[in-house]
Amino acid sequence: MLSRFAWHGGRRVRGRRDGEIANAYVDQHGPLLLFVAVALAGLNVLDAFFTILFLSHGCQELNPFVDALLGFGVWPFILLKSLGVGFCVAFLTLTKNFLAARIGLGFLFVGYSALLGWHLYLLSHLHFFAS
Repeated sequence: MLSRFAWHGGRRVRGRRDGEIANAYVDQHGPLLLFVAVALAGLNVLDAFFTILFLSHGCQELNPFVDALLGFGVWPFILLKSLGVGFCVAFLTLTKNFLAARIGLGFLFVGYSALLGWHLYLLSHLHFFAS
């Protein structure tokens, strides 16, 4: 899973052995996977930003796990949230040839995109931004 080629690049000289297409770890990752990983990191940061913004204007966090993290303070919340999501994205990236990992990456991307849409909807309907 963590070969030197996962970090520095490199190619197989003779290709994979027969039957090693699915459920195998990869040495290099393509641009689409890079886009998804970077987008997930960005969406995670936006989610944390909007969560803190809404809470600072009197909204309430409904997720009990996130609410418990916020009890430690803003910066510990951002750090722990970023580390948690970053670890998940890194693991799913390393295991991207497994069907469950591809489903997980897709689920995270669609979920965070929908969550950003929800945040933007809330932002447009809150009174503190009204003219």
